[in-house]
Amino acid sequence: MLGKEQFMKLQELKELGISKLKVSERLGLSYKTVCNWWDKDIDFFESFQKEHEFILDNYRQYIIEILKVCPQINNTVLYRRIKDDFSDFDVPETTFFRYVKKVREQTGLIKPPRKFIVREETEPGYEGQVDFGQYVMKTSYKKNVRLYFFCITLSYSRMKYAYFSVDPFDAKKVIEAHIEAFRYFGGRPQMIMYDQDKTMVVSENLGEVIFVKEFEEFIKETGFSIYLCKGYDPSTKGKIEKTVDFVKRQFLDGRIYYGLDRLNCEFIEWLDRDGNGMINATTKKVPRIMFKKEYPKLQKYYEKKNDEIVVHTVYKDCIEYRDNLYKLPKALINDNDRVRIEKYDDELLFYHALTSELLCRHKLVSGTGNIVTLKDERVEEFTVEEILLKDFSYSEDATKFLKMLREQKPRYVFPQCRKLTSIRKYYSDKVLIEGMKYCVDKDVCTVFELCSWLMYKMGEDIAKKYVPTHTIRHYRDRAEEIRKEMLNSGR
Repeated sequence: MLGKEQFMKLQELKELGISKLKVSERLGLSYKTVCNWWDKDIDFFESFQKEHEFILDNYRQYIIEILKVCPQINNTVLYRRIKDDFSDFDVPETTFFRYVKKVREQTGLIKPPRKFIVREETEPGYEGQVDFGQYVMKTSYKKNVRLYFFCITLSYSRMKYAYFSVDPFDAKKVIEAHIEAFRYFGGRPQMIMYDQDKTMVVSENLGEVIFVKEFEEFIKETGFSIYLCKGYDPSTKGKIEKTVDFVKRQFLDGRIYYGLDRLNCEFIEWLDRDGNGMINATTKKVPRIMFKKEYPKLQKYYEKKNDEIVVHTVYKDCIEYRDNLYKLPKALINDNDRVRIEKYDDELLFYHALTSELLCRHKLVSGTGNIVTLKDERVEEFTVEEILLKDFSYSEDATKFLKMLREQKPRYVFPQCRKLTSIRKYYSDKVLIEGMKYCVDKDVCTVFELCSWLMYKMGEDIAKKYVPTHTIRHYRDRAEEIRKEMLNSGR
């Protein structure tokens, strides 16, 4: 469909007696289009335009959702997608293109330039890069095992993560790897950069991509945007290509394969110790240190295990859900505040809709007309972390150690605190606090660092009682480094 100015110009040239063929040449329109509008008046044109744009308003949200997932999508590809998904869709292409242009301008989802611009520095929390790798490992019986792994790195801090598999990645396994990465980082970046990998992309479609349905739904649920680039393009995603090679050369080379679970556990230990603890060649800084600035900027990731999410308004510190009233803490909410309710099996989680702050938890009750109070809901045991904070509340160094542990290891707070609880059987609290002070001074508050210090201070015999046999050499190496540090400092 032509625009209004073109239509008026067509009618003007017609009045001057110019032929249809000459008009099509002058206006750059097809001969068929000129014939279609040759005998139409302005009233018909305006009513036709309004009618078709009104129809397109019914598809507005669908168009916006696709543009959020892939703002660089070609309008022709978008038009074909809608025709495939809605059999009754019958709008001229030119009308559709004009409407999409208007939607892009209104929402800010402008199609980015085709050529990627390399940034001097990526903002914290903005970008992550993903790629895949393969590696052949030897088992203890000298047999070959081919491993497939998913790699992701945060562009600002260079924090790395990888997820290993003995099976090739498909869409489902790629989604699992993303979820594990978001757990490890404690959140997700705003945008992730990928290759046009077959596990996520159905076809390149003459330069424009069509996503695997499962992966596209995951992107919509999670909320991050993506950027697709060519394979092996160091100017756009050199960070992740270096990470893939780094994992191969620094972690997998020379390692014996004893099983997938053990490999993933060893990799997490290696990441905490070396992978994210070594100075990056480009930034000249330690990723784990830079991550402290990036972590608050990451978007919180909510796993979609729940079967229902609703938002209600608070009235007299209560929320109605399925004809039952649930009490909320008065100190955290006001009347008319909006609260998001997430249902996980038989448990309800209440979040402030604006701040996403967890207000309280309630067990889902059956029947109707019940009032569920906070007293009934607050029958919970203290967590391991809370017990340790309470036991060591008299020590500033211990309290600081536990708080920094949460900052540096948000995903592993529970297992690390549980390990710390078991260590207390072998050492006095006085010795533990001395070790915690050392970790705080070094700004490395992990149980691995604490145990290494304890091995240096109290000897290896005690450490053998709680350190796994296959990892004790790592603790021994770190303990030796600590011993040298102490000698050099004269302590």
